[in-house]
Amino acid sequence: MFASNTPTSTSHNMTIALQKGEARTFRAWLRPVEAGPLMWRFRFSNCVDSTWDDGSESWADLPGGRFEIVSACACAEAEGETDKPARVTWGGEAGRAVEPGDWVVSDPVALDIHRGGHIAFSWCLRALEDGAILPVTPDSRALCWSASGAAAYADMTAFQEDDTACLPDIFEANRPARYRMVFMGDSITQGVQTRVDLCEQWAARIALGIQRDVAVWNIGLGFGRAADAAKNGTWLGKAAGADVVNLCFGVNDLLHGSRDADVLADDLRAAIAGLRARNPRVRVVLFTIPPFDLTGEDEARWRAVNARVRGGDHLGADAVFDIAAVLGREAPEDNMAFFGGHPDGRGGAAVAGEYLSAFWPMWREALLPGGDA
Repeated sequence: MFASNTPTSTSHNMTIALQKGEARTFRAWLRPVEAGPLMWRFRFSNCVDSTWDDGSESWADLPGGRFEIVSACACAEAEGETDKPARVTWGGEAGRAVEPGDWVVSDPVALDIHRGGHIAFSWCLRALEDGAILPVTPDSRALCWSASGAAAYADMTAFQEDDTACLPDIFEANRPARYRMVFMGDSITQGVQTRVDLCEQWAARIALGIQRDVAVWNIGLGFGRAADAAKNGTWLGKAAGADVVNLCFGVNDLLHGSRDADVLADDLRAAIAGLRARNPRVRVVLFTIPPFDLTGEDEARWRAVNARVRGGDHLGADAVFDIAAVLGREAPEDNMAFFGGHPDGRGGAAVAGEYLSAFWPMWREALLPGGDA
């Protein structure tokens, strides 16, 4: 089946703007999960998923502007060298117009991505109106570039590094997978402050280490908060099609949303209910709120919400993964982050190791439809 085939986070929490007639080409290299000859396709949602910072620049469910895909191509990269690019088409055409809020899906294209290499994707986008908004995200941890004008087939000398490149939401391949899994959360899920292109973040390590029949899609975003997920908008809609959704929220709700424990718990419960309303068969894993060196009233609210996640009905989730216990220091300083508030590669390895070696073997059968160990 077609499913996510990259371990790197791909979604939108910020925007850039082009003026009418202005064209820009974006390029990215991403590590595949499954290498070798596969059919690939690319999906893009012309909408912002979650709020950036204080919401003054972009916010959840902000529609993108009117633009057109001029051309797109993809190929394999290995050791800095790329194969001849294959044209990526959209409904049999080289390009297409994209309206606010649109979901667009490319036609499948055959690519043979080398183990240890990248899938290299490029597309040229041209604004159809002044101030056309393009949804983007910084800190994807992928290798990203951009160039002025139509340069989809140009060599790398035309490009410069660009941390806010506009990219598809999901790089899918027709891979040997039976189940879909999503990781949805904030910058800790996205992997901010892990090294670029090394897939050190815990969600990426899980995507690469879990059984081949499970395809992982990381939609974690910086500044992401449960309050946005609870809106049951575009972002939650992306997650709802999965068999298993892992939710890891809370830090930004405490720091930026000033949510008290009751409101944050209600937001988490609402996000889980929203997933079930969209997909009654979905199974939800709720993570405790990771440690972020919170003190005072922030620490008190952190402890109160984590107690609710761990106890009772787990706010409606099917299972709980205690990421706070993995990333925190020993009690009573368990509110302090052992691997940094944004876990580094060591923290990524610790979380992925606990998830893959202890949590997943225990819960796979219960969480997957017809799942077995």
